[in-house]
Amino acid sequence: QRQINQKQPMTILVNHHGAEVDHARQDPALALVALFRPVFRGRRPGGTTIEHEHGGLKLKFNVWQGLDSRDQAVLLGAIGLAGMLNGAGQAPRLGAEAAHPRGQQLWLDLEPSESAVMDQAIVVKTTRYALIQAARLDDKGRNYGLLESCLERLSMVGCRARRDGYDWSMRLLSYAKTPGGQIHIALNPRFAEALSGHHVHVSLTERRKLEGDTAKIAHAWLSAWLRQGGQNSIRLDRLAEKVWGPPKKASTNRKRRGRISAALEEINRLPGWKVTIQGRGATLKATIKRPRLVERY
Repeated sequence: QRQINQKQPMTILVNHHGAEVDHARQDPALALVALFRPVFRGRRPGGTTIEHEHGGLKLKFNVWQGLDSRDQAVLLGAIGLAGMLNGAGQAPRLGAEAAHPRGQQLWLDLEPSESAVMDQAIVVKTTRYALIQAARLDDKGRNYGLLESCLERLSMVGCRARRDGYDWSMRLLSYAKTPGGQIHIALNPRFAEALSGHHVHVSLTERRKLEGDTAKIAHAWLSAWLRQGGQNSIRLDRLAEKVWGPPKKASTNRKRRGRISAALEEINRLPGWKVTIQGRGATLKATIKRPRLVERY
């Protein structure tokens, strides 16, 4: 991502700390797409296309580098910060009419096309430290480099939405560093709309209590799939696909069931969550109850 130099950089108007962010309001269509995987060891897969349909809206994502739970943490942290700053009136909208050079570049880097050119993104003006705290990154002193790698991967994800002649295309986000050490992130309009409209609630407080990458990804997906205070059942094989993608062979399913069971046991230890697993083999099913949460902004 290019460095953008200005003589009078935009400033952060509200002092904030990422550790204060307790939840993220996310667009339900985006939240239910299985974009993220447990932490990759070694080379990341690339050139992946993921398709998803939500309420008649057909979504297609082009993922240039595989995304893992750390990338998900950064995205949720940025969304959480956006909500907190938006509640304080400090998360400006951004569109094609942007006058400031940095804003213009952020908008262009989102690469809007078709119906998206008329939309408006939301801008998070923050610091790398605040975002690291919100995402709860911990990589033994290499957090800043890890953060920028995550942002770069997320900025390369293209999203296209189509339904009944409607065609919309834009990247997930764009970002730019300022000379003062701040970082500005433009989240695409689907994230912006979720802050004040229909959304799902992902508790970052709960996520921070989870240790396993599988549990974190499963928790984020379940938080979108299951309404607050609700209860439902799901086959373990189906939930495993939301964490790892479609299996390539039957033996893979057997290994995944053990891992997803362990992840559900971890989620079951969260206050208010209740998970009961029944059945054997391919019939294994989890009945999950989620607590009712109270949003603060």
